[in-house]
Amino acid sequence: MQNMKTDFLIIGSGIAGLSAALGASSYGEVMIIAKDRPDLCNSTLAQGGIAAAVGKNDSPEVHTQDTLIAGAGACQEKTVHILTQEAPHIIDELIKMGMCFDRTNSGELALGREGAHSLARVIHRGDDTGAAVWETLFRKVQEQNVKFLPETRAELLLVEGGRCYGAVVRTPEGLKRILARSVVLATGGIGELYGRTTNSLLSTGEGLALAWKAGAVLSDLEFVQFHPTALASEDNPLFLISEAVRGEGAVLVTEERERFMPNYHPRADLAPRDVVTRAIVDEQQKGHHVYLDASALGDHFGHRFPNIYAKIHSLGLDPSQDLIPITPAAHFFMGGIQTDSFGRTNIKGLSACGECANTGVHGANRLASNSLLEGLVFGKRVAQDLHSQSGNFVLPNVDSLKPSSAEKEITQEYKPIDLKDVRVQTLQHLMWSLVGIIRENTGMMKAYQKLSQLEKEVDAGDVELKNMILVAKLMTSSALQRLESRGSHYRLDYPNVDPAWQPKHLNLRRQSA
Repeated sequence: MQNMKTDFLIIGSGIAGLSAALGASSYGEVMIIAKDRPDLCNSTLAQGGIAAAVGKNDSPEVHTQDTLIAGAGACQEKTVHILTQEAPHIIDELIKMGMCFDRTNSGELALGREGAHSLARVIHRGDDTGAAVWETLFRKVQEQNVKFLPETRAELLLVEGGRCYGAVVRTPEGLKRILARSVVLATGGIGELYGRTTNSLLSTGEGLALAWKAGAVLSDLEFVQFHPTALASEDNPLFLISEAVRGEGAVLVTEERERFMPNYHPRADLAPRDVVTRAIVDEQQKGHHVYLDASALGDHFGHRFPNIYAKIHSLGLDPSQDLIPITPAAHFFMGGIQTDSFGRTNIKGLSACGECANTGVHGANRLASNSLLEGLVFGKRVAQDLHSQSGNFVLPNVDSLKPSSAEKEITQEYKPIDLKDVRVQTLQHLMWSLVGIIRENTGMMKAYQKLSQLEKEVDAGDVELKNMILVAKLMTSSALQRLESRGSHYRLDYPNVDPAWQPKHLNLRRQSA
Protein backbone atom coordinates (compact mmCIF):
# COMPACT_ATOMS: atom_id res chain seq x y z
CA MET A 1 0.00 0.00 0.00
CA GLN A 2 1.39 3.41 -1.00
CA ASN A 3 2.10 5.79 1.89
CA MET A 4 1.63 9.56 1.84
CA LYS A 5 2.39 12.15 4.52
CA THR A 6 0.95 15.48 5.56
CA ASP A 7 0.74 17.54 8.72
CA PHE A 8 -3.03 17.88 8.78
CA LEU A 9 -5.52 15.63 7.00
CA ILE A 10 -9.03 17.01 6.60
CA ILE A 11 -11.74 14.58 5.51
CA GLY A 12 -14.50 16.60 3.85
CA SER A 13 -14.55 19.71 1.66
CA GLY A 14 -17.56 21.68 2.88
CA ILE A 15 -17.42 25.02 4.64
CA ALA A 16 -16.31 23.50 7.95
CA GLY A 17 -13.47 21.59 6.28
CA LEU A 18 -12.36 24.60 4.25
CA SER A 19 -12.47 26.83 7.32
CA ALA A 20 -10.28 24.37 9.23
CA ALA A 21 -7.91 24.03 6.27
CA LEU A 22 -7.53 27.78 5.87
CA GLY A 23 -6.50 28.21 9.49
CA ALA A 24 -4.33 25.11 9.65
CA SER A 25 -2.35 26.12 6.56
CA SER A 26 -0.48 28.63 8.75
CA TYR A 27 0.99 25.77 10.77
CA GLY A 28 1.95 23.22 8.14
CA GLU A 29 0.95 21.20 5.10
CA VAL A 30 -2.76 20.49 4.75
CA MET A 31 -4.43 17.80 2.67
CA ILE A 32 -8.19 17.72 1.99
CA ILE A 33 -9.91 14.64 0.63
CA ALA A 34 -13.40 14.67 -0.89
CA LYS A 35 -15.56 11.69 -1.91
CA ASP A 36 -16.38 13.39 -5.22
CA ARG A 37 -15.85 16.93 -6.48
CA PRO A 38 -15.04 19.30 -3.60
CA ASP A 39 -18.14 21.43 -4.24
CA LEU A 40 -20.57 18.51 -3.96
CA CYS A 41 -21.50 19.03 -0.33
CA ASN A 42 -24.35 20.31 1.81
CA SER A 43 -22.67 23.69 2.19
CA THR A 44 -23.24 24.64 -1.43
CA LEU A 45 -26.95 23.78 -1.13
CA ALA A 46 -27.54 26.13 1.82
CA GLN A 47 -29.88 28.92 0.78
CA GLY A 48 -30.88 31.05 3.77
CA GLY A 49 -27.75 32.68 5.13
CA ILE A 50 -25.66 33.16 8.26
CA ALA A 51 -27.18 34.27 11.54
CA ALA A 52 -25.17 37.03 13.24
CA ALA A 53 -26.13 39.78 15.67
CA VAL A 54 -25.02 42.81 13.68
CA GLY A 55 -28.32 44.74 13.65
CA LYS A 56 -28.79 47.92 15.72
CA ASN A 57 -31.26 46.32 18.14
CA ASP A 58 -29.58 42.93 18.24
CA SER A 59 -26.85 41.41 20.41
CA PRO A 60 -25.04 38.09 20.80
CA GLU A 61 -26.96 37.62 24.05
CA VAL A 62 -30.32 37.78 22.24
CA HIS A 63 -28.97 35.44 19.55
CA THR A 64 -27.89 33.09 22.33
CA GLN A 65 -31.34 33.09 23.91
CA ASP A 66 -33.03 32.34 20.58
CA THR A 67 -30.61 29.45 20.00
CA LEU A 68 -31.19 28.03 23.48
CA ILE A 69 -34.97 28.25 23.14
CA ALA A 70 -34.93 26.55 19.73
CA GLY A 71 -32.61 23.86 21.14
CA ALA A 72 -35.31 22.88 23.66
CA GLY A 73 -33.06 22.68 26.69
CA ALA A 74 -30.45 20.37 25.13
CA CYS A 75 -27.81 22.93 24.06
CA GLN A 76 -24.41 23.36 25.70
CA GLU A 77 -24.70 27.00 26.75
CA LYS A 78 -20.95 27.61 26.77
CA THR A 79 -20.55 26.67 23.12
CA VAL A 80 -23.65 28.62 22.15
CA HIS A 81 -22.05 31.74 23.66
CA ILE A 82 -18.91 31.09 21.61
CA LEU A 83 -21.00 30.70 18.45
CA THR A 84 -22.95 33.93 18.87
CA GLN A 85 -20.01 36.02 20.10
CA GLU A 86 -17.88 34.96 17.13
CA ALA A 87 -20.61 35.45 14.52
CA PRO A 88 -20.07 39.19 13.81
CA HIS A 89 -16.31 38.63 13.52
CA ILE A 90 -16.88 35.79 11.06
CA ILE A 91 -18.99 38.10 8.87
CA ASP A 92 -16.24 40.73 8.92
CA GLU A 93 -13.63 38.14 7.94
CA LEU A 94 -15.72 36.88 5.02
CA ILE A 95 -16.22 40.42 3.74
CA LYS A 96 -12.45 41.00 3.90
CA MET A 97 -12.00 37.82 1.85
CA GLY A 98 -14.21 39.31 -0.86
CA MET A 99 -17.63 37.89 0.05
CA CYS A 100 -20.40 40.18 -1.21
CA PHE A 101 -23.51 39.98 0.95
CA ASP A 102 -26.79 41.66 0.02
CA ARG A 103 -27.12 45.23 1.25
CA THR A 104 -29.87 47.78 1.71
CA ASN A 105 -30.17 50.95 -0.36
CA SER A 106 -28.28 52.76 2.39
CA GLY A 107 -25.37 50.30 2.13
CA GLU A 108 -25.99 48.37 5.35
CA LEU A 109 -26.07 44.58 5.44
CA ALA A 110 -29.55 43.33 4.51
CA LEU A 111 -30.97 41.23 7.32
CA GLY A 112 -33.55 38.49 6.78
CA ARG A 113 -35.71 36.82 9.38
CA GLU A 114 -36.28 33.11 9.77
CA GLY A 115 -38.13 30.79 12.13
CA ALA A 116 -37.56 31.07 15.92
CA HIS A 117 -35.48 34.26 15.57
CA SER A 118 -36.87 37.11 17.65
CA LEU A 119 -35.78 39.63 15.01
CA ALA A 120 -34.09 39.85 11.59
CA ARG A 121 -30.42 38.79 11.78
CA VAL A 122 -29.79 36.49 8.80
CA ILE A 123 -27.11 37.85 6.48
CA HIS A 124 -27.40 36.51 2.95
CA ARG A 125 -26.38 36.63 -0.70
CA GLY A 126 -29.60 36.08 -2.66
CA ASP A 127 -30.78 32.52 -2.07
CA ASP A 128 -27.43 30.80 -2.65
CA THR A 129 -25.47 32.03 0.36
CA GLY A 130 -23.87 28.67 1.04
CA ALA A 131 -22.46 28.35 -2.46
CA ALA A 132 -21.16 31.93 -2.39
CA VAL A 133 -19.42 31.47 0.97
CA TRP A 134 -18.00 28.10 -0.14
CA GLU A 135 -16.56 29.68 -3.31
CA THR A 136 -15.03 32.51 -1.29
CA LEU A 137 -13.32 30.09 1.09
CA PHE A 138 -12.29 27.73 -1.70
CA ARG A 139 -10.50 30.53 -3.58
CA LYS A 140 -8.71 31.55 -0.39
CA VAL A 141 -7.70 27.99 0.46
CA GLN A 142 -6.28 27.46 -3.03
CA GLU A 143 -3.83 30.29 -2.34
CA GLN A 144 -2.45 28.42 0.67
CA ASN A 145 -0.35 25.31 1.28
CA VAL A 146 -3.31 22.96 0.75
CA LYS A 147 -3.52 19.88 -1.46
CA PHE A 148 -6.89 18.55 -2.67
CA LEU A 149 -7.56 14.88 -3.40
CA PRO A 150 -10.99 14.59 -5.08
CA GLU A 151 -12.79 11.28 -5.64
CA THR A 152 -11.09 9.94 -2.53
CA ARG A 153 -13.01 8.40 0.36
CA ALA A 154 -11.71 7.45 3.77
CA GLU A 155 -11.99 3.75 4.55
CA LEU A 156 -10.43 3.62 8.00
CA LEU A 157 -8.94 5.92 10.62
CA LEU A 158 -5.52 4.81 11.80
CA VAL A 159 -5.43 4.74 15.60
CA GLU A 160 -2.80 3.27 17.91
CA GLY A 161 -2.36 3.78 21.62
CA GLY A 162 -5.35 6.10 21.76
CA ARG A 163 -3.95 8.43 19.09
CA CYS A 164 -5.09 8.95 15.49
CA TYR A 165 -2.22 9.25 13.04
CA GLY A 166 -3.90 9.15 9.64
CA ALA A 167 -6.32 7.23 7.47
CA VAL A 168 -6.53 4.55 4.82
CA VAL A 169 -8.22 6.04 1.76
CA ARG A 170 -9.55 4.69 -1.50
CA THR A 171 -8.48 6.70 -4.55
CA PRO A 172 -9.09 6.09 -8.27
CA GLU A 173 -5.62 4.48 -8.26
CA GLY A 174 -6.38 2.19 -5.35
CA LEU A 175 -5.90 2.06 -1.58
CA LYS A 176 -3.41 4.43 0.04
CA ARG A 177 -2.32 5.22 3.58
CA ILE A 178 -2.15 8.92 4.51
CA LEU A 179 -0.15 9.62 7.66
CA ALA A 180 -0.91 12.88 9.49
CA ARG A 181 -0.09 14.56 12.78
CA SER A 182 -3.77 15.43 13.15
CA VAL A 183 -6.94 14.33 11.38
CA VAL A 184 -10.14 16.39 11.09
CA LEU A 185 -13.51 14.86 10.24
CA ALA A 186 -15.72 17.34 8.38
CA THR A 187 -17.87 14.85 6.48
CA GLY A 188 -21.31 16.44 6.72
CA GLY A 189 -24.66 14.92 7.58
CA ILE A 190 -26.89 11.87 7.27
CA GLY A 191 -29.77 13.04 5.06
CA GLU A 192 -29.53 10.20 2.55
CA LEU A 193 -30.49 7.74 5.28
CA TYR A 194 -34.01 9.06 4.78
CA GLY A 195 -36.37 8.65 1.85
CA ARG A 196 -36.94 12.39 1.61
CA THR A 197 -34.06 14.79 2.14
CA THR A 198 -32.69 18.14 1.04
CA ASN A 199 -29.11 16.89 1.54
CA SER A 200 -26.39 16.18 -0.97
CA LEU A 201 -26.33 12.66 -2.42
CA LEU A 202 -23.03 12.18 -0.55
CA SER A 203 -24.58 12.73 2.90
CA THR A 204 -24.58 9.11 4.04
CA GLY A 205 -23.10 9.50 7.53
CA GLU A 206 -19.71 7.99 6.71
CA GLY A 207 -17.84 10.26 9.10
CA LEU A 208 -19.89 8.89 11.97
CA ALA A 209 -19.12 5.33 10.93
CA LEU A 210 -15.39 6.11 10.70
CA ALA A 211 -15.40 7.72 14.13
CA TRP A 212 -17.42 4.90 15.70
CA LYS A 213 -15.09 2.21 14.39
CA ALA A 214 -12.10 4.16 15.68
CA GLY A 215 -13.56 4.35 19.19
CA ALA A 216 -14.82 7.94 19.22
CA VAL A 217 -17.86 8.88 21.29
CA LEU A 218 -21.05 9.72 19.37
CA SER A 219 -23.82 11.65 21.08
CA ASP A 220 -27.41 12.90 20.65
CA LEU A 221 -27.98 10.75 17.55
CA GLU A 222 -31.75 10.86 18.07
CA PHE A 223 -31.95 14.54 17.09
CA VAL A 224 -32.62 14.91 13.35
CA GLN A 225 -34.15 18.10 11.98
CA PHE A 226 -36.83 17.81 9.32
CA HIS A 227 -37.25 21.00 7.30
CA PRO A 228 -40.93 21.87 6.82
CA THR A 229 -40.76 23.19 3.28
CA ALA A 230 -39.04 21.13 0.62
CA LEU A 231 -40.62 21.34 -2.82
CA ALA A 232 -42.87 18.29 -3.18
CA SER A 233 -41.53 16.28 -6.12
CA GLU A 234 -39.82 13.00 -7.01
CA ASP A 235 -36.36 14.61 -7.00
CA ASN A 236 -33.48 13.32 -4.88
CA PRO A 237 -32.41 15.43 -3.18
CA LEU A 238 -35.58 17.45 -2.80
CA PHE A 239 -35.28 21.13 -3.64
CA LEU A 240 -35.37 23.27 -0.51
CA ILE A 241 -37.64 26.29 -0.23
CA SER A 242 -35.78 28.37 2.30
CA GLU A 243 -37.37 29.40 5.56
CA ALA A 244 -36.39 32.92 4.56
CA VAL A 245 -39.34 32.84 2.10
CA ARG A 246 -41.65 32.66 5.10
CA GLY A 247 -39.54 35.34 6.74
CA GLU A 248 -40.43 37.62 3.84
CA GLY A 249 -44.15 36.98 4.27
CA ALA A 250 -45.11 33.62 2.72
CA VAL A 251 -47.47 31.47 4.79
CA LEU A 252 -48.47 27.81 5.02
CA VAL A 253 -52.00 26.96 3.90
CA THR A 254 -54.25 24.02 3.10
CA GLU A 255 -55.73 23.35 -0.35
CA GLU A 256 -58.52 25.75 0.66
CA ARG A 257 -55.94 28.53 1.19
CA GLU A 258 -56.66 28.40 4.92
CA ARG A 259 -53.76 29.25 7.24
CA PHE A 260 -53.18 26.83 10.10
CA MET A 261 -49.90 27.73 11.85
CA PRO A 262 -51.54 30.38 14.11
CA ASN A 263 -53.39 27.43 15.68
CA TYR A 264 -50.13 25.73 16.66
CA HIS A 265 -47.71 28.41 17.89
CA PRO A 266 -47.63 32.13 18.81
CA ARG A 267 -45.00 32.77 16.12
CA ALA A 268 -47.21 31.02 13.55
CA ASP A 269 -45.26 30.34 10.32
CA LEU A 270 -42.01 31.43 11.98
CA ALA A 271 -42.22 28.92 14.82
CA PRO A 272 -39.25 26.56 15.40
CA ARG A 273 -38.84 24.04 12.59
CA ASP A 274 -39.82 21.01 14.64
CA VAL A 275 -43.14 22.68 15.55
CA VAL A 276 -43.89 23.64 11.94
CA THR A 277 -42.98 20.20 10.61
CA ARG A 278 -45.25 18.37 13.07
CA ALA A 279 -48.07 20.83 12.34
CA ILE A 280 -47.81 19.99 8.65
CA VAL A 281 -47.92 16.26 9.42
CA ASP A 282 -50.95 16.85 11.65
CA GLU A 283 -52.77 18.70 8.86
CA GLN A 284 -51.90 15.95 6.39
CA GLN A 285 -53.29 13.34 8.77
CA LYS A 286 -56.52 15.33 8.84
CA GLY A 287 -56.73 14.79 5.08
CA HIS A 288 -55.38 18.14 3.95
CA HIS A 289 -52.75 18.92 1.33
CA VAL A 290 -50.28 21.57 2.47
CA TYR A 291 -48.88 24.40 0.38
CA LEU A 292 -46.80 27.53 0.67
CA ASP A 293 -48.66 30.68 -0.32
CA ALA A 294 -46.11 33.29 -1.42
CA SER A 295 -48.56 35.55 -3.28
CA ALA A 296 -47.99 38.37 -0.77
CA LEU A 297 -44.41 38.72 -2.00
CA GLY A 298 -45.47 39.64 -5.55
CA ASP A 299 -42.53 40.55 -7.80
CA HIS A 300 -40.24 40.72 -4.76
CA PHE A 301 -40.09 36.90 -4.77
CA GLY A 302 -38.08 36.71 -7.98
CA HIS A 303 -35.68 39.46 -6.91
CA ARG A 304 -35.02 38.12 -3.41
CA PHE A 305 -35.03 34.40 -4.28
CA PRO A 306 -33.99 34.06 -7.95
CA ASN A 307 -32.98 30.38 -7.79
CA ILE A 308 -36.08 29.29 -5.89
CA TYR A 309 -38.25 31.31 -8.26
CA ALA A 310 -36.61 29.70 -11.30
CA LYS A 311 -37.16 26.19 -9.91
CA ILE A 312 -40.82 26.84 -9.13
CA HIS A 313 -41.35 28.51 -12.49
CA SER A 314 -39.81 25.47 -14.24
CA LEU A 315 -42.73 23.45 -12.88
CA GLY A 316 -45.20 25.79 -14.55
CA LEU A 317 -46.10 27.59 -11.33
CA ASP A 318 -46.25 31.32 -10.73
CA PRO A 319 -45.57 31.97 -7.03
CA SER A 320 -47.35 35.32 -7.22
CA GLN A 321 -50.58 33.42 -7.91
CA ASP A 322 -50.17 29.65 -7.52
CA LEU A 323 -49.82 27.65 -4.34
CA ILE A 324 -46.47 25.87 -3.99
CA PRO A 325 -46.69 22.17 -2.99
CA ILE A 326 -44.37 21.39 -0.09
CA THR A 327 -43.33 18.43 2.05
CA PRO A 328 -41.13 18.02 5.14
CA ALA A 329 -37.73 16.42 4.49
CA ALA A 330 -34.69 15.35 6.49
CA HIS A 331 -32.47 18.40 6.57
CA PHE A 332 -29.92 18.61 9.39
CA PHE A 333 -28.32 16.36 12.00
CA MET A 334 -27.90 17.92 15.44
CA GLY A 335 -26.17 14.88 16.92
CA GLY A 336 -22.81 13.53 15.85
CA ILE A 337 -19.23 12.97 16.98
CA GLN A 338 -18.91 14.37 20.48
CA THR A 339 -16.42 17.24 20.68
CA ASP A 340 -15.42 20.03 23.03
CA SER A 341 -15.47 23.69 22.03
CA PHE A 342 -12.26 23.26 20.02
CA GLY A 343 -13.51 20.23 18.10
CA ARG A 344 -11.46 17.72 20.07
CA THR A 345 -12.83 14.18 20.32
CA ASN A 346 -11.92 11.62 22.97
CA ILE A 347 -9.17 10.35 20.64
CA LYS A 348 -5.94 12.34 20.56
CA GLY A 349 -5.13 13.70 17.13
CA LEU A 350 -8.75 13.41 15.94
CA SER A 351 -11.01 16.46 15.67
CA ALA A 352 -14.42 17.00 14.10
CA CYS A 353 -16.34 20.05 12.94
CA GLY A 354 -19.43 20.96 10.96
CA GLU A 355 -22.53 18.81 10.73
CA CYS A 356 -20.80 15.53 11.57
CA ALA A 357 -19.71 16.96 14.92
CA ASN A 358 -21.81 17.51 18.02
CA THR A 359 -20.46 20.67 19.62
CA GLY A 360 -23.66 21.12 21.61
CA VAL A 361 -24.70 24.37 19.94
CA HIS A 362 -27.89 23.02 18.35
CA GLY A 363 -29.37 20.92 21.14
CA ALA A 364 -32.55 19.12 20.15
CA ASN A 365 -33.42 21.47 17.29
CA ARG A 366 -31.16 23.81 15.27
CA LEU A 367 -31.98 27.49 15.00
CA ALA A 368 -32.31 28.54 11.36
CA SER A 369 -29.07 29.78 9.70
CA ASN A 370 -26.85 28.65 12.56
CA SER A 371 -25.42 25.78 10.49
CA LEU A 372 -23.12 27.69 8.14
CA LEU A 373 -22.13 29.75 11.15
CA GLU A 374 -21.22 26.65 13.16
CA GLY A 375 -19.03 25.32 10.34
CA LEU A 376 -17.18 28.64 10.06
CA VAL A 377 -16.74 29.26 13.79
CA PHE A 378 -15.75 25.78 14.87
CA GLY A 379 -13.73 25.02 11.74
CA LYS A 380 -11.65 28.04 12.67
CA ARG A 381 -11.38 26.93 16.31
CA VAL A 382 -10.28 23.44 15.25
CA ALA A 383 -7.50 25.04 13.20
CA GLN A 384 -6.40 27.19 16.15
CA ASP A 385 -6.05 24.05 18.24
CA LEU A 386 -4.38 21.75 15.70
CA HIS A 387 -0.90 23.15 16.12
CA SER A 388 -0.83 22.76 19.90
CA GLN A 389 -2.68 19.44 19.76
CA SER A 390 -0.19 17.83 17.38
CA GLY A 391 2.69 19.31 19.39
CA ASN A 392 5.86 17.27 19.11
CA PHE A 393 4.08 14.17 17.84
CA VAL A 394 6.31 12.30 15.39
CA LEU A 395 4.69 10.23 12.68
CA PRO A 396 5.49 6.51 12.61
CA ASN A 397 8.35 5.42 10.40
CA VAL A 398 6.81 4.39 7.09
CA ASP A 399 9.23 1.51 6.65
CA SER A 400 8.35 0.01 10.03
CA LEU A 401 4.57 0.24 9.60
CA LYS A 402 2.73 -3.04 9.60
CA PRO A 403 -0.91 -3.30 8.58
CA SER A 404 -3.25 -3.44 11.55
CA SER A 405 -5.94 -6.11 11.77
CA ALA A 406 -8.51 -3.50 10.73
CA GLU A 407 -6.43 -2.61 7.66
CA LYS A 408 -6.20 -6.27 6.70
CA GLU A 409 -10.00 -6.46 6.68
CA ILE A 410 -10.31 -3.75 4.04
CA THR A 411 -11.38 -5.43 0.85
CA GLN A 412 -9.92 -4.57 -2.53
CA GLU A 413 -13.36 -5.25 -3.94
CA TYR A 414 -15.44 -2.09 -3.74
CA LYS A 415 -18.97 -1.34 -4.93
CA PRO A 416 -19.88 2.36 -5.14
CA ILE A 417 -23.16 3.13 -3.44
CA ASP A 418 -26.21 3.10 -5.71
CA LEU A 419 -29.04 5.08 -4.13
CA LYS A 420 -31.49 3.27 -6.40
CA ASP A 421 -30.43 -0.08 -4.94
CA VAL A 422 -33.48 -1.74 -3.38
CA ARG A 423 -31.51 -2.33 -0.17
CA VAL A 424 -30.72 1.37 0.14
CA GLN A 425 -34.35 2.24 -0.53
CA THR A 426 -35.43 -0.28 2.10
CA LEU A 427 -33.19 1.43 4.65
CA GLN A 428 -34.47 4.88 3.65
CA HIS A 429 -38.09 3.75 3.90
CA LEU A 430 -37.53 2.26 7.37
CA MET A 431 -35.89 5.42 8.67
CA TRP A 432 -38.45 7.77 7.12
CA SER A 433 -41.53 5.85 8.22
CA LEU A 434 -40.41 4.48 11.60
CA VAL A 435 -37.54 6.70 12.86
CA GLY A 436 -38.68 9.94 11.27
CA ILE A 437 -40.83 12.89 12.27
CA ILE A 438 -43.21 10.87 14.48
CA ARG A 439 -41.78 7.91 16.43
CA GLU A 440 -42.92 5.22 18.86
CA ASN A 441 -41.36 2.14 20.44
CA THR A 442 -42.98 -0.61 18.35
CA GLY A 443 -42.07 1.03 15.05
CA MET A 444 -38.49 1.78 16.05
CA MET A 445 -37.97 -1.77 17.36
CA LYS A 446 -39.25 -3.05 14.01
CA ALA A 447 -36.86 -0.74 12.17
CA TYR A 448 -33.89 -1.88 14.27
CA GLN A 449 -34.68 -5.56 13.70
CA LYS A 450 -35.07 -5.10 9.94
CA LEU A 451 -31.86 -3.06 9.74
CA SER A 452 -30.04 -5.85 11.60
CA GLN A 453 -31.38 -8.39 9.14
CA LEU A 454 -30.42 -6.21 6.19
CA GLU A 455 -26.92 -5.88 7.62
CA LYS A 456 -26.45 -9.64 7.43
CA GLU A 457 -27.37 -9.68 3.74
CA VAL A 458 -24.80 -7.08 2.66
CA ASP A 459 -21.57 -8.20 0.98
CA ALA A 460 -18.15 -7.12 2.26
CA GLY A 461 -17.63 -4.93 -0.81
CA ASP A 462 -20.74 -2.86 -0.05
CA VAL A 463 -18.76 -0.68 2.34
CA GLU A 464 -20.86 2.48 2.09
CA LEU A 465 -24.12 0.58 2.48
CA LYS A 466 -22.73 -1.22 5.54
CA ASN A 467 -21.79 2.16 7.00
CA MET A 468 -25.27 3.55 6.30
CA ILE A 469 -26.85 0.60 8.09
CA LEU A 470 -24.47 0.99 11.04
CA VAL A 471 -25.31 4.68 11.46
CA ALA A 472 -29.05 4.05 11.02
CA LYS A 473 -28.93 1.41 13.78
CA LEU A 474 -27.03 3.74 16.13
CA MET A 475 -29.55 6.52 15.51
CA THR A 476 -32.47 4.17 16.09
CA SER A 477 -30.89 2.89 19.29
CA SER A 478 -30.56 6.43 20.65
CA ALA A 479 -34.13 7.28 19.67
CA LEU A 480 -35.36 4.19 21.50
CA GLN A 481 -33.46 5.13 24.64
CA ARG A 482 -34.74 8.71 24.99
CA LEU A 483 -38.07 8.19 26.73
CA GLU A 484 -39.52 11.65 26.16
CA SER A 485 -40.27 14.13 23.37
CA ARG A 486 -37.85 17.04 22.98
CA GLY A 487 -37.28 19.30 20.00
CA SER A 488 -36.97 17.25 16.81
CA HIS A 489 -37.35 13.95 18.70
CA TYR A 490 -41.09 13.33 19.04
CA ARG A 491 -42.53 10.08 20.40
CA LEU A 492 -46.23 9.23 20.41
CA ASP A 493 -45.70 6.96 23.40
CA TYR A 494 -43.81 9.66 25.34
CA PRO A 495 -45.38 12.86 23.95
CA ASN A 496 -44.24 15.28 26.66
CA VAL A 497 -40.96 16.90 27.64
CA ASP A 498 -39.59 15.22 30.75
CA PRO A 499 -37.50 17.65 32.87
CA ALA A 500 -35.50 14.71 34.18
CA TRP A 501 -34.11 14.18 30.68
CA GLN A 502 -32.97 17.78 30.13
CA PRO A 503 -29.41 17.36 31.45
CA LYS A 504 -29.00 13.93 29.84
CA HIS A 505 -27.10 13.26 26.62
CA LEU A 506 -27.03 9.77 25.14
CA ASN A 507 -23.39 8.91 24.44
CA LEU A 508 -22.49 5.84 22.41
CA ARG A 509 -19.08 4.24 22.02
CA ARG A 510 -17.95 1.01 20.44
CA GLN A 511 -17.28 -1.39 23.28
CA SER A 512 -14.49 -3.32 21.58
CA ALA A 513 -12.51 -0.24 20.59
